[in-house]
Parts: sequence; C-alpha cells; structure tokens
Amino acid sequence: MDYCKFVNIFQGCGEIDLPKAEGIAAKWFFIKAGCGNTSPAATVPFGAMSVSPYSGGYPTGYGNHMPNSHSRPAKFEGGNDLLGFAHIQQSGTGAIGYYYNYALAVPKYAESAERRTPKEEKAEPGYYSCVLEDIHCELTATKKTAFHRYSFGKENGLVEIDFSNNGLNIPNVEKSKVNNLKISKAKEKVVTASAEIEGINIYFAVKGNSDVEISENKAIYKAVDKTATIAVSISLRSIEKALKNLEGSFDEARRNSYNEWNNVLSRIKINTDNDEIKEIFYSNLYHSFIKPSDWSGESFIYDGDKPSMCDFATLWDMYKTALPLIFMTDRKISEDICETLLLTGEKLGNLPNCLGLTDKYKEFSEQARMLGAYVLMTAYRYGINLDPHRMVKVICDDVFAPNKKDFVVEGKCRSNTWMLDMADGCALASQIADEIGENDIADKLRPLSAQWIKCFNSETGLLGNDSDYYEGTLYNYSFRQMVDMDKRIEIAGGKERFVELLDKFFGYGADDVVNPTDPFDYSPVEEGIKLGRFEGFNNESDTETPFSYNYAGRHDRVCEIIRAGMKYMFTTGRGGLPGNNDSDALSSYYVMNAVGLFPVAGQDLFILGSPIVDSAEIILSNGNTLKINVINNSDDNIYVKKATFNSKPVDSFTLSAKEIMNGGTIEFTMA
Repeated sequence: MDYCKFVNIFQGCGEIDLPKAEGIAAKWFFIKAGCGNTSPAATVPFGAMSVSPYSGGYPTGYGNHMPNSHSRPAKFEGGNDLLGFAHIQQSGTGAIGYYYNYALAVPKYAESAERRTPKEEKAEPGYYSCVLEDIHCELTATKKTAFHRYSFGKENGLVEIDFSNNGLNIPNVEKSKVNNLKISKAKEKVVTASAEIEGINIYFAVKGNSDVEISENKAIYKAVDKTATIAVSISLRSIEKALKNLEGSFDEARRNSYNEWNNVLSRIKINTDNDEIKEIFYSNLYHSFIKPSDWSGESFIYDGDKPSMCDFATLWDMYKTALPLIFMTDRKISEDICETLLLTGEKLGNLPNCLGLTDKYKEFSEQARMLGAYVLMTAYRYGINLDPHRMVKVICDDVFAPNKKDFVVEGKCRSNTWMLDMADGCALASQIADEIGENDIADKLRPLSAQWIKCFNSETGLLGNDSDYYEGTLYNYSFRQMVDMDKRIEIAGGKERFVELLDKFFGYGADDVVNPTDPFDYSPVEEGIKLGRFEGFNNESDTETPFSYNYAGRHDRVCEIIRAGMKYMFTTGRGGLPGNNDSDALSSYYVMNAVGLFPVAGQDLFILGSPIVDSAEIILSNGNTLKINVINNSDDNIYVKKATFNSKPVDSFTLSAKEIMNGGTIEFTMA
C-alpha cells in the first residue's frame, strides 16, 4: 500500500486554521503561539540532511512568520517569496536560538530579483518542487546528501551556493554569523568549504554538472543545456567525509527516499472510512519520524565511529510521546538514541536537555531536569537493547552533577517542576538499579525520591505558588503522572477532591474562553494565564494531564477530553497543528491518541485512551505485532465501555510497556 499518498507535507507549516472549538475544548486557553512551525523540506526518516525552500522566516526558514511566542504570528512583507533553497532545518521548534539553513542554493538569471514567488508548490515524502520565474526547481535527499535539479526556461541560467548563510533572514532581526569560512575548488565540478557555525566545525562538499567558479562566499555553477544538477553534503568531521557522500543521482535519491518513507509509515496501519483522518494521521506520523537526525560517526562531543543522534532540540517536549513512539516502532534508531545519550552523559558528566548542532546545549537547563534519564528508562522498559548498568551510572552521575546541587544538597529548587522531575527520576532509577543488582546506586538515589511531597500545598491540593513555572503555571504541572499517584491523590484530599480540581483545570462548568490573536498585545495572555486552565493541545507542558483522571476512576473524563482535542485541535493543511510541533512532539501525541495509547514517560506503563480509528496494526521494534480493534466506534461513541487485551479484561485501563511490546490484541468496545 502507498502510505505516502496520504501525507500532506505542508501540514503545520502556517498559522493555525482549526475547527471552531465547541464543548469542553472551548474552555482551554492557548498560552503559546498559534502556528505549527513545520517545514516542507525534502528529507528521509531521521535524515541528517534536509533541503527546503527558504524565505528566511521564523523558525524553520520557510514562510513569512516573524519571531513569536504567543497569539497569531506577526508576518513580514515578502516572506512568502523565496530567497533560494537551504540545507538542514529545525522541525516545529520555537525560539531555540539556532536555526541552521546552511549553504543557500539560488537558481537565477543575472537579472533575477532577490526574492521570487514560488508557483505550483508540490511535495511528497522526500521531494519538493516549485517554479521560480520560469525555473522548475526540484529537491530530494538521502540521509547525508541533498540533491537539487533546476530546469531553466531559457539560456544563461546559473546556481549560486552561498556558504555564508546561517539561520533566518528577517527584517530588523540580526543574522547569525558564519565564522572562519574557507572555500576551495577540490576538482572540476566540485567545491569544498569549511566554517565554524554555532560553535562547531561544519564541512561542505558540493558537486554540480558543470565547472564551478568561486566568488567571495559563493560557488557558482552555470546551467548546461538549460539544466543544473547539484549535490550537497555536510559533515561534522572532515571535508573528506563530506566528499564521500556526493555519489548518486537525483532520480535514484527521490525513488529511494519515497520507498524509505513508505517503509516507516507502514509500521502503523490504520483502518477508517474517514479520508480526512487518514490524511491527518499519516501527515502526523510522517512528522513524527523527522527528528532526531542520524549523524552517526559524526559526533562533535565524543570521538570514534559511533552512533550520534542529534537535534533533540526540545527534549522537554520530545520525551513524552515522540521518543516513546520511536522506541515502539524503530529498533535501530532507538538503540542509537540510547547510545548517544549514554556516550554524551559519560563524556560530559551530565545529560543535557538539548542536543543539536551547537555548543550551546548547556544553555537549555531551565525547562526541566533529568529528561535524558526519563528517555533512557523509557527505552529500557520497552526492551530496547542498552546496557542498564551504564544507564543507572550515567543517571546517578547526572543527579549528583554540580548543576543539580540545589536538589541534592539543599533539597529545594527554584522550580517545583525540577523537584518533581528529579524526585520521580530518582525513584524510577532506583527501582531499575535494584532490579539489576546495582544496590549502591539504588541506595544513593532512593532517599532523594521523597522530596516531591514538599512541593505540594496540602490545603489547595496543588503545587505551591512559590516557584517558577516554564510555559505555564502551577496548575499546568499539578496533574502530571507521579510515581506514587496514591499519595499524590491523598494530598489533594482524596479521589473526589482530585477530580474536582481536575474538572476546574479543564474548565467543566466554566465559560468559554477567547484565545488571543494579536501578536503585539500580551495582556490577553496574561489575563488568560490567571484562569489556571489547560493549554489545550497548543503546548506540550500539560498534554499528559487528561490521563490523570484515570487514577481517580474517571476514564470517562479521559475520553471526553481526548476526543474533544482530536476533533478540534488537529485538521488538514498548513494550519492543521494547534501549536509548535516541537521536534515532532504534537504530531506523535496525535498518533498515539488516534490508536488509543498513552505512554507514561520513564515508567512501565501505558494508559488507554479513546481511539478514533476502527482498527490499527503496529509493527513493533522487536518484530512483534500489536493489533487494536475498536468496536462500535463513532463520533458519538467516545467512551470505552470495556477493554480487553488478548481476550482478558483490562479493568484499570492500563497495560505495562512489557505487555504492549510483547504484542497481541487490544479490543476497545465503545459506547
């Protein structure tokens, strides 16, 4: 089956254009910006190289958005027109601070304008095309190489490769710098370059179908018989490694890329009569397998020809559903992710929150704590092949690293969320350490796991207000899944009181909200934040919270919220994502909810939701198969009347990760 035909590459590239929210979904307040921030770049699954139409817009280099963090994005004039085609893009992030878009390729004539309107834009997995003036522009890629093909409508066409391009190109926004740029002609038709960009060394190799000239920061290829073909490769180690990747042809690369995408998309087969759901599902599944990118053998942190996965740009979002989805479906990439984190932790002495093509990974320490630990422990519970003894040692070293002294020595962090992250991280790691006989490590971590209790106010049943909270308030973080949910619910005053607090958070019985639309006025956001309301699916900060109802015996509420979110927060097309996709985090959340599964990060636990498909078949990373059948599914039948796993009742609406990964059949009966 051709799964690629269901993918809309442009989903989430623009400002949100969602169905008008009704019911409980109309009570949710969007704190973050209303744009998906995806890119239509040509790439392969987890490819190191991507190549995209480039306008310089925020944050992927595509489109006309100015930097934004709330409301609808402001636009800049001319931003829908292209400057050319650039290499390596972020996927769905916001203000990450580094935006790639290296080696800008500009097909042109001598008289061409700097910006030109793309016509006839088309794309499929692994391929993009448009027309600039009378130039038919085509892009495709392999894992390490981008291929360009330009067909000119008249003579004297040329292609410039500008090696000085870096990041965005927006009026009144300072451009990022390329330092120590050196360009040389390696041989006929081949040019190489090296530079320091974002604090690391980048090496380029470019091959065309004609001889090349060098002028200042550019390589210039002239079209031959009105055609120019360009291959571009980038290495983090050497020019020699970049040169080795230049073989191959455009048509071969396009064909192989399409087949690779069909292969990974086929790992989850869904059945539904709703063609719109198919498009939304496979478009989101496509975006779920773009990041992280595979730079194996190219690490700039540790030496050797070792696994090196990169672009964990927003690990604080990715660890919830994006990485668990990969662990469920792709064994090789999962093993490489784990080895990358282990090697990085061993080299640095701690696990950074952000790992991209930059030396700035130390700067992203205020979003959360111990995210790498949660990722590793999730992979371990899913049966991914990693050394658990190395894992618990790396986690222990991370806990006792100097940057976490506040938690370990003082017992109080500036943010209560850091306390929760670390306490539960210690609890989960100590469990694994005990299981594998690392009792000394377990004994060091276990006493620290009780510190989460001091973060909660027993009078309100919520987190304390004497804390900083990232992208939210105390309400957004008060209902996460804790290791000891019985104790958490007891602090809230029991199950009935816990449900009351959740109901208030989600807006049951409250008036509808008006979400902000003016990017230049932050006051509506400030007022909305005071509501202490669920952020919808606009932001990942509280996307796990609907499933906490299940611990209080209210799976009906889980179903109501998830079904409302799936109906009103996602749609087709450029406006089809409710917020920053954040390295595939929202897309993977949609995919997981569509099949009725929610993974609890770091734990041996899945919570069942309310699936929207009639059936699904998931080829698991260990070769087993998980089947999902949904009886009496409809827009009205949103509640799970009963669930079985391999014909046995699932009374708690929970399954272990081990059970899921062993495969079998989950059957939902809806009502």
